Amino acid sequence: MEEYNTGNLQTQHGEEENLKYVLYKYLRYWPWFLISVIVFILLAVLYVKYATPIYQTTSEVKILKDDEGGIDLSGLSDASTLFNYNKVNLQNEIQIFKSRRLHREVIRKLNLKTSYYKISGFEEELLFGNEVPFQVEWFHVDYGELKEGIAYELRFKNDSVFTLYNEYKDSSFTYSLYDTINKFGTSFLVKPKLLAHPNFTEEEATYKIVYQSENSLLDFLARSLEIVTVGDKSDILSLSINGSNRSKNEAIVNTLIDVFNQDGIEDNRLVSKRTKEFVEERLELLVQDLDTVESGLVEFKERNDVVTVESSVQELFSKEANSEAEKFKIETQLALANDFENLLKSQTEYDLLPANLGIESKTINELTAKYNELIIERNRLLMSSTEENPVVLKLNDQLEQLKNNILVSLDSYLNGLQTSYAKLEGRENQYSGEINSLPQKEKELKTILRQQGIKERLYLFLLQKREEAALSYAITSPTIKIVDYAYTNTLPVAPKKNIILLAGLVIGGLLPFGILYLKFLFKTSVASREDLEIYLHRSIPIIGEIPLLGNNASKIITRSDQSVLAESFRIVRTNIISQFKRNGAEHDKVIFVTSSIKGEGKTFTALNLSKIFSSFSKKVLLIGCDLRNPQIHQYFEINKNIPGLSDYLNNESSDFRKYIQQSSSDFENLDILYSGSVPPNPAELLLRNERFSDLISEARKIYDYIIVDTAPTVYVTDSLLIAENADVTVYMVKQDVTDKRLIDHIKNLNNNNKLNNISIVLNGVKNNVNYGYGYGYISDDEVETPFWKFW
Repeated sequence: MEEYNTGNLQTQHGEEENLKYVLYKYLRYWPWFLISVIVFILLAVLYVKYATPIYQTTSEVKILKDDEGGIDLSGLSDASTLFNYNKVNLQNEIQIFKSRRLHREVIRKLNLKTSYYKISGFEEELLFGNEVPFQVEWFHVDYGELKEGIAYELRFKNDSVFTLYNEYKDSSFTYSLYDTINKFGTSFLVKPKLLAHPNFTEEEATYKIVYQSENSLLDFLARSLEIVTVGDKSDILSLSINGSNRSKNEAIVNTLIDVFNQDGIEDNRLVSKRTKEFVEERLELLVQDLDTVESGLVEFKERNDVVTVESSVQELFSKEANSEAEKFKIETQLALANDFENLLKSQTEYDLLPANLGIESKTINELTAKYNELIIERNRLLMSSTEENPVVLKLNDQLEQLKNNILVSLDSYLNGLQTSYAKLEGRENQYSGEINSLPQKEKELKTILRQQGIKERLYLFLLQKREEAALSYAITSPTIKIVDYAYTNTLPVAPKKNIILLAGLVIGGLLPFGILYLKFLFKTSVASREDLEIYLHRSIPIIGEIPLLGNNASKIITRSDQSVLAESFRIVRTNIISQFKRNGAEHDKVIFVTSSIKGEGKTFTALNLSKIFSSFSKKVLLIGCDLRNPQIHQYFEINKNIPGLSDYLNNESSDFRKYIQQSSSDFENLDILYSGSVPPNPAELLLRNERFSDLISEARKIYDYIIVDTAPTVYVTDSLLIAENADVTVYMVKQDVTDKRLIDHIKNLNNNNKLNNISIVLNGVKNNVNYGYGYGYISDDEVETPFWKFW
């Protein structure tokens, strides 16, 4: 359990260290964060100051509908309707509000094609209505050149003279008010408003006029207008629009409501108009029938010399009065129902049906009213959609269903009328038998008079219906009720100052963070000691860091050197000795210096480490074991083919001491065994007769420390072949040079024990003025840490 807790604490500590490393990695660039935040906040302040404020205008209306039923279940008393059509379809009304047809009418009424702006400095103020001191009358506009709009700028010199600039301000012309201007593909004139009495000279105002196409304005209204329902169960719609001019916003919303209401009134008038037309058609036919009956009556009386009916038949006729009245009523209903049925069957397209003809069937009248309502709704939808619209197809199905229901109800109604008519005819036949004794002339007269009465009464009935339809056409109730006229909030909805300033702050912080994140993400080389520790998972110790030297800095340390470079190698020396002591083998002497690839500072480190070890009276041997690419000779400016290790290995009878060279520097305790001439087979040469192992064994007896500069481990296997001779392996990693993927190679060498006691030295460390991380000290000639590197 104790080991488990210790492991958890170590993991937690490692995570904290990683978090600190990530934080410090970004804090190094804190001036860029500060500059970015300041710049974006300034941009946000400028935007808030000069951006045009946008206001929201809102209005609410209630959609009105008459109470309407559905289809009666004929023959069943106290039966409810099969379908309920009373609920208002608000989605249909919203689509009508959004239709381009109504928007086009709003544009025409408010003359929205021309927009007026007052320019003051960098600001453009939108003017509308009485705010505009003049108006433009357009005669011709080249719509082929018109895309988004045509813009002109007017600068008044005095009350009547102005300079006109085109959109790009590369052309200017001087005109007076009321002059006809034919420029830039347009023809128009500018005239003052009579009620405005503008004084352009005092105002020193510059104005901008913009003429937009109808399509662009329709698109703008479609985007700007928002229409939503208020609640789930109400019939109220909320209309809102955003814009920079409150008067213009309110005018657009109120005008749209008026246009919508008038459009609904016109739809309702269509039903009355269709009813009136049907009644007038029937009246023309009845006038002809009535004229025929009356002409027959006159002819009968003249031919038979009959003026009045004899008093002997008065009693008989009075008995028939009630029967005839009922029969007349049924005949009237039969005529109306038959005519209505014929009209309905002959109607092939979706058209309005005459309403309130006098048919005494509540079911037929209600179904007819619902049919007309759906026809109006369908016609509205077709103005902004096609026949294939799912909503239109659904309405077609409902219309067909209603039409069939009307025909079924008519058939049922006609059957009932015919049954009643048959009963009355039977009663009339009874009376007819009693009349048979009357003179034939009186019988014929009675028939003619009865036909005349039927036609007259039907004629008077249709006259009444025509007047009712005309009155309904003239007086129609509104389709909406305005809950609130358009009103505008005094506070603008945009720009939102707090949000924009917060956005400037956030973007200012995130932009450098994102750039740095991408930089770190695509950086494949080791960036720092912390970066190296994360990839190593602390499995291999890091015993020192070598600073990055300038181009003019010396790369070789000297005796009593107090530079940062010398101090960094003293730290490495101390840590190597400490490692020897921890391993319990103080007699260990052999130090291999290697790296993964060329250019990581392997030879540079081996040479300076040798000098540091020899600086405190220790006898040190530096062996150049990189036989393929020797580099030590370059630091002493001698020939690379100077006899050395390769010559010793080739000559089995020779003694390595005769190839030893004294250091050309002032370190008298330092001996150097150069690599010698480059052999054709370095790997085989190192393994031949164990000559190299013998060399190390003999050197252990003579020298306190033996430092071997070996070949890189990725390119060749030379270092691995002789690795068993090393007591400690100093493995070089160079900042911004060593690829992170090579860290896995180092860990594999360590895990598989291919190199003994690997310790890592980080070379080429940047930005490390106060060097040592607690191990060294700052020399007097070093520069103090800048204040902004506060961590």
